[in-house]
This record gives sequence, structure tokens and C-alpha cells, in this order.
Amino acid sequence: MQVGFELFQKQTLKLSLTPELQQSINILQYSTHELIDFLNRQAYENPVLEISFKEPLASLSIRNSQIRGSSSKSKSFNGDNDYNPINNYSVNTETLESHLLEQLSLLSSLNPFEKKILQFLIGNLNDYGFLELDSHWAASHFSVPVDEIENMIQILQSLDPIGVGAKDLTDCLLIQLREHEDRNELAYQIVKNHLADLAEKRYRKIAALHQVTVQEVQEASDFILTLDPRPVSHFSNDMTHYIVPDVYVEKEKEGFLITVNDSCTPKLSINPYYRNHVAMNSVNPAKDYIKGHINDAQLLLKGLEQRQMTLYKVTASIVDEQHEFFMKGITGLKPMTLKDISEKLQLHESTISRATSNKYIQTPHGLFKLKNFFTRGLNRVNSQAAESTITIKEKIKVLIADEDKIKPFSDQKLCQIFENEGTKISRRTIAKYREDLGIPGSSKRRRF
Repeated sequence: MQVGFELFQKQTLKLSLTPELQQSINILQYSTHELIDFLNRQAYENPVLEISFKEPLASLSIRNSQIRGSSSKSKSFNGDNDYNPINNYSVNTETLESHLLEQLSLLSSLNPFEKKILQFLIGNLNDYGFLELDSHWAASHFSVPVDEIENMIQILQSLDPIGVGAKDLTDCLLIQLREHEDRNELAYQIVKNHLADLAEKRYRKIAALHQVTVQEVQEASDFILTLDPRPVSHFSNDMTHYIVPDVYVEKEKEGFLITVNDSCTPKLSINPYYRNHVAMNSVNPAKDYIKGHINDAQLLLKGLEQRQMTLYKVTASIVDEQHEFFMKGITGLKPMTLKDISEKLQLHESTISRATSNKYIQTPHGLFKLKNFFTRGLNRVNSQAAESTITIKEKIKVLIADEDKIKPFSDQKLCQIFENEGTKISRRTIAKYREDLGIPGSSKRRRF
């Protein structure tokens, strides 16, 4: 065998992603918030771009698109011309620390040193409002007896909300029970000694230990459920994040009105000064620099237009395929895949995936992720029709909500109910869907 170097030609075919194509792909998969950030960065980096929030982007010029018997139109979500999305965010959010410090300032019976200790304890609360600080360490830190630290902790636990400053969940619930006007001694003992048994609904075991009836244990359990395991949950140091729908679908007499929401995205345009500068100064050394930025700006505007058009087309196809959902609600949802929409629009599945990724749609039945409409299904008995997993989960939820709580449905019984209605489903699948919904088994749902 001869070994050596050889020079030859070879033809290959490969897909090359140009910067323009990469930008179009990124723009398509951005959510509304991500798109706003991206456009702001582009306007900062490109001097020929002008950005404004005063008016919404130009609406899509799509009118009277026929969707299998229902007309669908696109419009821009105008609303008030003075609308500013920033005005919808709360600024003055009260934190747990500020709430407690305000109460501390009103405790005139405490001396400055005691208030300093309490301020230290407040600063060491975790996100759940629990105090995991070791009392002996705190006593050593302030050079005071442990009893004084414990007294300050008791004062902290007396502040609003009741349960703050507890060591753990059990301590939090016990504090609330001690402060409750209707003191329930059995509930107190259950929380103190049998919280794990209570979680597993071992009512008979608890009843035997305390020599009470199962019904009394159940009543105590109901009372415990009225307590708040996270009394500080409504305090937050973070600003609330609101979901902005990317698409609106409204029911009209003729069908559905599809609106691609561009009210929150800024308006971009090319500064006419730079465009005229390039046209009039053919020998200017800065011409190539400005022309390059103008080309980038034009590609960006084209990418935005393509994003809006693709999002509209994909949504229109979803409305067409899921017509029963938009008419009836979640029970009308049927199985649908990315391939179904891609074949209908003659687009690649990856394009459909990007167009629906991180996007939300406001429907007559609530706010949903666009991805939620792509769901698997189970075949019905003696029929080619299929039922979506989301619809099945919704039916499971309804069946369990309406069941006899003394004799709740077992997974096998739910399986039989579905088979009687024509949907073939295994007991293991029922159990999986029930667990996905966060619904416990029949033994833990039973009431006595």
C-alpha cells in the first residue's frame, strides 16, 4: 500500500447559517420580554436605528383570512396611545424586614440594646420567615445569657405575621395554634408529635394513641389545614413579573379574531438623516460604515416582520386545528403535534417549535402557553378519534372533585369509568396523570 500526500477535489452539500439567518431564528424564538431586551441592545449598538415606545409597531396587513368556516383577522393591540407597560409594575413593595422593623420601632418597652438584638434576629430570617440561628451562638456574639436571646425570639414570634421567627414548620404551626382564639388541644398534640402521620393520613393510628375517634382526628386535621405553613409568602424582595400575552384570540360572531400583540415592543425605524447622508455623499469615507449599519437595520426590521407573520400563521393554524377548544374550553382540546402544523403551513418543525417557544396566548378560556396545544393522546375504543392527555387529566380532576369522599375512586375505578366512556387507558397511566396533577391516592383522599 502506497502512503503519501495526495491533492484532490471533493464536492459536498452543507447548510451554512448566515448571521442574517441566525438573527431571524433568534428573533422568532424570543418571548415578548426577551424581544424588548434584544431590540434595546440593537438600538444601542446601531447608531442609525431609532427606538420609540410611544406607538405600537405597524400591524399586520392580514384581513379576512379564511380558517375553515371561521374568519380570522389580525390587528394591532392598540389600547391607549399613552400606554406604557412600565406603569403596570408595582414599585413600593413592602418587604418582610421593613414590615417587622416598623413594628419594632413601636415597641417602647424595649431598650436600644434589646432592639439591636431583635434587628439582628430579623436580619437572619430565611425566605420562609424561619429563624435557623443558634441561640448559644447569638448569646456569645452579644455577650448576653442565652435566656435573653430566647426572650427576644419570643418577642419576634409575637409580631405580625404570626408564625414568623419559628425554627421550622412544626414550630410555625404550633405558634399559630397557641395564638389562635379557638385553642384545639388535639390539633396541638398532633402537630407537635404526629405531623408525619398526619401527612400520610394515618388517622386510625393517631386516634388510638390519643384514645379519640377517627372523626375527631379528622376534625383536628381540618382545623390544622386552616393554618398558614408559609405566613410570610406574601412578602417579597422581588418585583412581581407579569406575563404579557404574545397573541390574543377573541370570539366574534363570524369566528375568531387573532391579534399579534405588539403593544409592548418598541417601534424601530431608520434615521432618515443617515439614509440621506449615504445617498448624497458618494465619496464620503464614512459611507461604507453607515451603509453597513443601515443594511443591518433593514435586516432587523425584516426579521421582526417575519416573526409577526410567522406567529400569526402558526396561531391561525392552531385555532383551526383546535377549534373545539376555543369553542368549549379545555375539554375540547385534541391531540396535535408540531408535524401537524408544519405540514399544514409547509414549514419545518423546528420553525414551529421556535415560533411557539416561550410564547403565551390569551384565549376566551384563559391564558395558556402555545406549547400546551401540542399534546399526545389516547385512542378511543372502536374509533379513529383520539383524546388528548390534557383533556384526560381535566376529566380525572373533575371526577375526583365530584367523588364520594367517604368512598373515593380508586385508580382502577377511574380506569373503568374511562373505558365505559370509550377511552382505553391503563391503571398505571391513570396513576401517573393523577400524580402529575398533585392529587393523592384514594386512601389519602378518604374522609371518615
